[in-house]
Amino acid sequence: MPETPKSLPKSESLSLAEMMRIMDVATEMRTQRETVEKEFAVDETRRILREKLLQTTAITGERVTEAEVDAAIESYFSTLYTYREPKGTLSVVLAQFYVKRGHLAIVSLLALTLLGTGWWSMKFANSRFSGTARTNRKIARLETAIQSNLARVQAVAREPALNEDLARWQDEAQVARKQLDLPALGSLEQRLGELAIQLNEVYQVRILADPDQQSGFVRNFEDAAGKRPAYYLIVSAINERGQAVRRTIESSETRKKLTVDRWAEQVPKEVFDRIKEDKKADGILNETSFSLKRRGFRDEEILLKGADDKPITRLGQITEW
Repeated sequence: MPETPKSLPKSESLSLAEMMRIMDVATEMRTQRETVEKEFAVDETRRILREKLLQTTAITGERVTEAEVDAAIESYFSTLYTYREPKGTLSVVLAQFYVKRGHLAIVSLLALTLLGTGWWSMKFANSRFSGTARTNRKIARLETAIQSNLARVQAVAREPALNEDLARWQDEAQVARKQLDLPALGSLEQRLGELAIQLNEVYQVRILADPDQQSGFVRNFEDAAGKRPAYYLIVSAINERGQAVRRTIESSETRKKLTVDRWAEQVPKEVFDRIKEDKKADGILNETSFSLKRRGFRDEEILLKGADDKPITRLGQITEW
């Protein structure tokens, strides 16, 4: 901020008359400035001021040397403008806000726009960023997946009972959709996907016939009825290309599920003895089919027959022995 010029050092002190003449000349020059460029032309201003002072001293008869005039001019210009940092008063703060009003207005407008957009997005259900909209999108994706899996199941299903199940699952999907029940829809979509894979599986479960390996074993266990033996045949699943298929088996002993390529099926004693005698006769097992999994069916069809010449009932499975 401009300040009142400071006093000259003692070595450069001027008389009152001299200072008045200098101020008169300076005032006259300021009134004659016609353009901004001339106002900042310091060298030109110094020259004109020097000439005016010398002319004035000649008229008044004052004896002032050129060196004194130059010293007076230098002192005048050195103290003409002095900058001082303004204090942080309320008026200064308001002035700064006024100067930056354009920038502040743009920033404020952007902030209000963002806040308004966020509020609108969270306020209205049809906004893609609202909680309801996100839920609806998830439900739509699950419904599409459910319908796709239903179509896959219907295309391959050959069990009459599956038709009733499909109708029930469609009803479950509609109820879950109305209730916005995402967990129920997700569970249904997963079950249908697994069922579609299961229905497309084709393989045969065979009794291990390798002459260098055992095809079965006897296992003793105890229950409420006491200690008694259980008879098992070692089996594996083979697909249409003759490749082993890993199956997820729940052990009847531990109730744990394991994915394995070989497990043991419990069979009646008379069946176990028959298989044992078959392999013992010449080391080659002729009766190897235990069950068959056909495309379009959920469960395997048991092929191994019992003493009554009918397929046996599956008794239990184990994965470790």
